[in-house]
Amino acid sequence: MTKLRGIIPILPAPFTDDGASVDYADLRSIVETVIAEGAHGVALLGVASEFYKIDDAERRLMIETTVDQAAGRVPVVVNITRNATELAVKDARHAEEVGADAIMIVPPSFIPPGSAAIIEHIHAVADSVKLPVVIQYAPNVTGVSIPVSAFLDIERQRGGELYIKAESVPPGPLLSAIVEQTEGRMGVFIGNGCVQMYDSLERGAAGMMPGAAMVAPYLAIYDAFVRGDKATAFRLFNDLLPVLNHTTQAAELFVQFEKTILKARGVIKSDVCRRPNAVPDEAMRTMLRRYSDYMKERFGAPLMP
Repeated sequence: MTKLRGIIPILPAPFTDDGASVDYADLRSIVETVIAEGAHGVALLGVASEFYKIDDAERRLMIETTVDQAAGRVPVVVNITRNATELAVKDARHAEEVGADAIMIVPPSFIPPGSAAIIEHIHAVADSVKLPVVIQYAPNVTGVSIPVSAFLDIERQRGGELYIKAESVPPGPLLSAIVEQTEGRMGVFIGNGCVQMYDSLERGAAGMMPGAAMVAPYLAIYDAFVRGDKATAFRLFNDLLPVLNHTTQAAELFVQFEKTILKARGVIKSDVCRRPNAVPDEAMRTMLRRYSDYMKERFGAPLMP
């Protein structure tokens, strides 16, 4: 039986104004904010965390800070992103040692080694800890394609909690195949800003892993769906969709918009992303401000107070 569920936002990495350091006080502020809003868990060191711009010491301290701030109130999921199996195993063991509740494994993507080696990597990292495992599958980002049959083979070979974060485009067919063919034993989460959230819930998704800046709207949709009020969930999702369409146009833009919103809300002090980064032009920023007012009308609170 799967236990991770609901809305588990990916935490951004808040930096100082010069981008030189991670602001760990602001990281604590983000964790506290999303827990107070009702998030069912937190995840970090994903694409939305700019994991590819974080050094080893920062990575370790971000995990330790997040686990400490969460204090057992919600599960903490840690992304394992190394291309080398030996390094990924070390990272997974560190996450377990400091109190993470689950790991999420990104298949090796730089000079992809082939399906057999990727599956071997996933097994080696998963076997190194006694934690629930999420496999992040984002072929549009990593360039690594894995057939549905491979995920089903992994599920058959493994015991314990196993999930996939489906970020293929579209995610629906993969989600349905896994839910149906594992009879729900393998839970499926959706990423990519969750722009297919409602369809995914209808197909049996265990939950969503969106960004951390707009947790409340996602929760409103999810809560309405699980209590059986699908009409409200569908309406709220379609209210949110134009905002997602604007903020998720590119990964780096999404990270920047996340931080801009969190700064405007007073959750973090700086919305700096480490270079090289995407910079929205003034028209995009103006549209974000328009959507701030729109969100106040539709959900009762502006994006940027």
